[in-house]
Amino acid sequence: MFVRSIRGIVITVVIVLIIIAIPVVQLVRPVPKPAANVLAALPAKVAGPAPKIQWPTQGQAALEAVGVGSFGSSGVQASVPIASVTKVMTAYLVLQKHPLQLGQQGPSITVTPADVKTYVQDKALGESVVKVAAGEQLTEYQALEGLLLPSGNNVGSLLAKWCDGSQAAFVKEMNETAAKMGMKNTHYADPTGYSPASQSDAVDQMKLFAKAMENPVFRQIVGEPQAVLPVAGLVYNVDSQVGHGTIIGGKTGSTLEAGGCFVFAAQKTVAGQNVLIVGAVLGQKGAQELEEALSASVRIAQDAQKALRPVNLLQAGAQVGTLNAAWTQPASLTAGQSVQAIGFGGMPISQSFKSRTLSDAIPANAVVGTLNVTVGSQQLSVPVRTSAAIAKPKLTWRLKRL
Repeated sequence: MFVRSIRGIVITVVIVLIIIAIPVVQLVRPVPKPAANVLAALPAKVAGPAPKIQWPTQGQAALEAVGVGSFGSSGVQASVPIASVTKVMTAYLVLQKHPLQLGQQGPSITVTPADVKTYVQDKALGESVVKVAAGEQLTEYQALEGLLLPSGNNVGSLLAKWCDGSQAAFVKEMNETAAKMGMKNTHYADPTGYSPASQSDAVDQMKLFAKAMENPVFRQIVGEPQAVLPVAGLVYNVDSQVGHGTIIGGKTGSTLEAGGCFVFAAQKTVAGQNVLIVGAVLGQKGAQELEEALSASVRIAQDAQKALRPVNLLQAGAQVGTLNAAWTQPASLTAGQSVQAIGFGGMPISQSFKSRTLSDAIPANAVVGTLNVTVGSQQLSVPVRTSAAIAKPKLTWRLKRL
């Protein structure tokens, strides 16, 4: 009888402990954090037909809107001679080693008898040259004008020696710079492009020209129709298209091996933003090969200008997902700002969401993460906000939850 009473007491105590333990366990169990589920109603591509680019029927070409997206390329992208387009890297490297600000002329370079000899030799070979005289003082800016406008090969040699002491050292640095920029089909044999061993492809040269155009001094010089040099006097830009409505800057090249070549820039203002268009046309052959390269470049630049337009993707306040909490109804998530890109028909669109660390109570209009939208080359970030508050779970829910 006594044993039976003890057993009853033990069972009762166990039951009481279980009754007490259940709510305690429920209260100490971690509360699951709210989770944001975001997928905006965005198309996979920009609406409308793809741009019609009138690519040249020979050689190779490439075209892009810088920071917006690529229009693609034509022809086989392979290493070919690029003639005086080589001088873009020469000028880029000179300005990297001896930076100038707009309005500055930079240090003076004294023309030596050896530089005059180079001028005479280059001229005898039929190369493009700029007349110089021993003792002449050329500022860095003037030397770059002589390099880029009339395309003086002798000035390229002068600048290479001025920068690195020898052409060989300078060319080595040109190739090292090209490698760092990911120009896989590019190899330089000289600072001027007279050697057919200085080779590249249209995509690499387009990439380099876009980088060079970031320098305001380079951009200013390639946009000049003419310049006055101390001995040579008035010299003209071989880029006959500059300043005539489409091309704002470029560099020509033409040899028997390379044919007509041109790297160039144009621009268009879209939704208040100035978009730089860059391209390259290589390997144009025929009686007027340089004119072919220039004309083809104008055509594809104009095609790019026509294609670029504003692309409205999201309006501020548009629902982009839900915020889910186990203890309450889901709350809508909205775009914290409107999203507008620049693009053209067929440009790919993708999205991803990065959530913030969320607590179990979130006020209305709180930012819970960032919606990242990619349109071509553009990366657009949009704050994602709650449309309603998420309150902390009530005690009754915490006790009753499974």
